[in-house]
Amino acid sequence: MGNQFKDLILRQKEIAADWKSKGGKVMGHFCNYVPDELLHAAGILSIRILGSPDPVTHADAHLQSYVCKVIRSSFDMGLRGELDYLDGLIIPYTCDAMRLLYDLWEKNIESKFLHLLDIPCLIRGDIGHTRFRDEYIKLKDALEKHLGKDISNDALSNSIRVHNENRSLLKEIHNLRRKEPGAISCSEAYEAVLSAFISPKELHSGLLKDLLGDAKAKIGAQSAPAKPSRARLHLSGSLVTDLKFYQMIEECGGDVVSDDLCTGTRYYWDNVVEGDNGPFDALSDRYFYKLPCACKHPNADRHEFIFDSVRQGDIQGVIFVMEKYCDAHLYDQPLLHEKLAKMNIPVLVIDAELSLSGQEQVRTRVETFINILKRK
Repeated sequence: MGNQFKDLILRQKEIAADWKSKGGKVMGHFCNYVPDELLHAAGILSIRILGSPDPVTHADAHLQSYVCKVIRSSFDMGLRGELDYLDGLIIPYTCDAMRLLYDLWEKNIESKFLHLLDIPCLIRGDIGHTRFRDEYIKLKDALEKHLGKDISNDALSNSIRVHNENRSLLKEIHNLRRKEPGAISCSEAYEAVLSAFISPKELHSGLLKDLLGDAKAKIGAQSAPAKPSRARLHLSGSLVTDLKFYQMIEECGGDVVSDDLCTGTRYYWDNVVEGDNGPFDALSDRYFYKLPCACKHPNADRHEFIFDSVRQGDIQGVIFVMEKYCDAHLYDQPLLHEKLAKMNIPVLVIDAELSLSGQEQVRTRVETFINILKRK
């Protein structure tokens, strides 16, 4: 497969320009709770904005330095004009800092379309469910008004099929990697996920099928099943966008075979299940009941997802990558750490601000952690 997924990431603006040349719109957003299917059904290419590891040059005049780097750097990109190619922006209310970002964007950056997706913190029960669905209705209405056209149920059903296929392929890659060590590298698997955030799903799914085909052919050519030679890790946190970190883990003798990241399983684990109530309600239910973020309550489903992954018996250690100033995940981590300790699972905690500061120090810690795991 070479570096086709990494190439998609590097060609993000070129891909967006190609989409627009065919009459489509391109809109950015910041969160997995934004329904990509709804945008796709409206002819919009959805771009997940993941911030930038580059130094912040403009945004610190508007935001405190203790706001997370994702928000500060994304606003910085907007102020510098790096996101001018977008036809609109959807900002979800996931935390107070993200809510502030909406106000700052509205005041300081001219946008063709700017929408606050005010989804509730409570993601269980009738009150939360009704409020959540109402916010999706508001988003649909706002898009239709802006575009001057309706988003039909047929278009939405088609988009659901397209996105379900893409998520299913990503999940198949996850399951294959866990079952067949070495079939697909850690780096390539996460390049595939990160490139999904900025690519037309039809194109991306074709590449995923090629990757799976190559991996299955590789497995079929083996004279005997491959045995794990690397320390098998679960990666926990909010997001990990620095591909060098995955390469570092591999170079140190580790392999990330499971995660609960929003740039990982939380993005693709759950599909939309259409029922009698139509595609819109099915879409809303998928996002309401999906594997939750730490900013949502209750969070027991995510915790159990982590513990169930560890209970399968092939996870030797857990690495937490904690984005500085991400209060929701920083609050969550000690609770998870305590439970994992009771399960006799070694844990390593690493601080990050999109990129890893002091990479050689981090490498030393990761390498030492992996060596300890291999000796157990």
